[in-house]
Amino acid sequence: MTDIYGYAAAAPLYRAAGWMQVIPLPEGRKTPPPSGFTGRSRKPVTDEQVRFWSQSDPTANTGIVIPEGVLVLDIDAEQGHQVKADGAKGISELSQELGALPATWSSTSHGIDSPARHLFYKVPEGLAWKGGAIEGVDILQPGHRYSVVWPSIHPSGEMYCWYTPSGSTTSQIPHISDLATLPWKWVDYLRKPEHTTPRPTSNTLISPETGTYDARMCKAINTFLHKTLSNPASKGSRHDTTLQAVWALVNFAQEGHRGALDAISQLKPRFIAETAPDRQGKEREAAREWASILSGAMEKVNGVQSHVDPCEQSKIERMTPGEFNELTQNAAASQMEESYPEAVQNTGTMPVQAGSTPVASVQNGSMESHEASKNASSSWRFEDLTQLASGVELPPTPTVFQREDGQGLFYRGAVNDLHGEPGCGKSMLAQIATAQELKQGHDVIYIDYEDSARNVVKRLLLLGVTSEAIVTHLHYVRPSAKPSSPTSLDGWRETLAYAGTATLAIIDGVTSCLAYAGLDSNSGDDIAAWYNTMPRLISACGPAVVLIDHVVKSKDNRGRYAGGSMQKLALIDGISYSVDMTKPVGKGVRGTIVIKSGKDRISEIEEHCAVSWSSNGSHLREAARIEINSTDPKLMRVTIARPNMMPSDTESAKRFRATGLMEKISTIIQDSGEISFNQLMHELKDDGSGARRGTVKESVTTLCEEEYLSKRSGANNTIIYSSNRPYRQVDDPASDSYMDRLTQDEANELSRGEAEPNDLGIDDF
Repeated sequence: MTDIYGYAAAAPLYRAAGWMQVIPLPEGRKTPPPSGFTGRSRKPVTDEQVRFWSQSDPTANTGIVIPEGVLVLDIDAEQGHQVKADGAKGISELSQELGALPATWSSTSHGIDSPARHLFYKVPEGLAWKGGAIEGVDILQPGHRYSVVWPSIHPSGEMYCWYTPSGSTTSQIPHISDLATLPWKWVDYLRKPEHTTPRPTSNTLISPETGTYDARMCKAINTFLHKTLSNPASKGSRHDTTLQAVWALVNFAQEGHRGALDAISQLKPRFIAETAPDRQGKEREAAREWASILSGAMEKVNGVQSHVDPCEQSKIERMTPGEFNELTQNAAASQMEESYPEAVQNTGTMPVQAGSTPVASVQNGSMESHEASKNASSSWRFEDLTQLASGVELPPTPTVFQREDGQGLFYRGAVNDLHGEPGCGKSMLAQIATAQELKQGHDVIYIDYEDSARNVVKRLLLLGVTSEAIVTHLHYVRPSAKPSSPTSLDGWRETLAYAGTATLAIIDGVTSCLAYAGLDSNSGDDIAAWYNTMPRLISACGPAVVLIDHVVKSKDNRGRYAGGSMQKLALIDGISYSVDMTKPVGKGVRGTIVIKSGKDRISEIEEHCAVSWSSNGSHLREAARIEINSTDPKLMRVTIARPNMMPSDTESAKRFRATGLMEKISTIIQDSGEISFNQLMHELKDDGSGARRGTVKESVTTLCEEEYLSKRSGANNTIIYSSNRPYRQVDDPASDSYMDRLTQDEANELSRGEAEPNDLGIDDF
């Protein structure tokens, strides 16, 4: 197996040996692991997940999460890890007291003679273990940490290897049954002592301070605080978890829940104590971070606080989606009946406000979803399929956010989404789509949890939208609570009224919206409840609903859907796009944003996408390239172009270009004057690069061919390289970091003021 390299080749071998929780890690590194697959609440690794990771990054490092019945002693050596205590010496001294450890399988990247390694043992299942055996010896156990194993590459450049109990290297992977059993004296020493305090029953609410139900807080606050403190990093980090928790508690307080501020006061000292050790400024920096979180949450609050605790005197917080729909519609009907009693009695229907159209007459809208909403009180109801079967009622067609060839990219009457990394241009695309609709005289709803009206309007003006169109047709709101809260119901009814005439509705900031509602973005049940009580109610009225969402932080765990529960992808009944900024967008440059389809429920758009899947195995197909020209400070020119329709074999035939590595090589050779290839490899390793020798050689060849480097013969037939001129990614059109900057002629033209607005192609999008 000496030719095995990378996660894709190794993962099936480990799973065959019984190590089912095998995860990818960045090539040449030990962290970070994919989000959600380590720790006590880890998700199981499925065959499908292994295939996805293998396609996404086949050369990734390999890690195994410790299964039940296995314990690993992580022994550090004083010289090898530069720790204060020598773990190898400590374990030897401990062996004199507990007895010698039996020989077992081990793993290390430090060579056969190094005592620094992971020792794998079988142990009884169901026991709780200490965090470490002795200073310098940590314990890797189920729910805590993982082991980096063969054929991974250590940051030093060395490969991890397996060693048999006899101490020799091997190309075999040990089966769990092959491990030595840890002696009982060691088991008793390493396990945590059992607690005699009885566990609380499932219906008992626990206060972290008193250990009992906290009478200062209502049921909802007690439950929410206990859930937050029991898993303080459930959102990926303590900062993100605390941020969302504080936002939720502030909104609980505004809605009238008793004890929300007491809960916030309990979060503060715990947050500071647990984050201070990781901050350079310790407690002072952690306290400033807390103050920033709290002030940011308070800024989001507006409106009048309710004086009635929903837990004690109102049913509204405990309603099912169907009950909430019925309440909203009945309340609206009651208002209409009070205003137009004769019309309701004579026709049995509600009149429509001037300038609007009935929901049932909206073109390209989904009447199916509207009927479902109208009859929300019936949760199980067989539908009349006559019109659908006869072809009279067709599925919605994409008419919103049109490319230059006229192909629409969002479905009306359905929920669509844009997801990507922070700063990739998701909100900009939503505002470009908004500008299109406003220029055509259509109404747009913009529900914004991330930005401000000032910035959105400024962008729309740059996109050529008139102030009159913005005032007349844009309905902008920054909510500070969920629609079902007592302070939000009137605004929510108004939103649904606007939805009857709107063609587009943007919800910018799904994660923040869920946080305000006290919902968990990783919970499929919470996601489903939110979809049914917000996005789908709006789409049922006819507009294309577009959700703006983030992806998970770990690149290894990204795919076709936004961060959090995969339920997000399952509930999209329009189209879901992954957003990627391939060229930087900003003042004075021409940038590019590419959107790729991950799921097209209706299949009207995907046939107009690129022929092939993305080369990274993510099953995404390019749908459009949005070219954004911001070289004119007064006007932003946008072209929504068709995708690159070339088939995949043509794209894959292109030579791989490691532009980041090329820049690093160029810089090293510039600083060194002259250098051999072996010296270059040594410098790259010292710089933390995990690039393989073949990749480095190919990059050096490319730099020589393009005359960035020169080479000459040296002693002992070595090749010596020197720099002709620096290579930088921002100047390379083949690099993702390339910046298409103004030419001197263009700069001169702008300075003379010769560029006229009417000549700048405002109608290109």
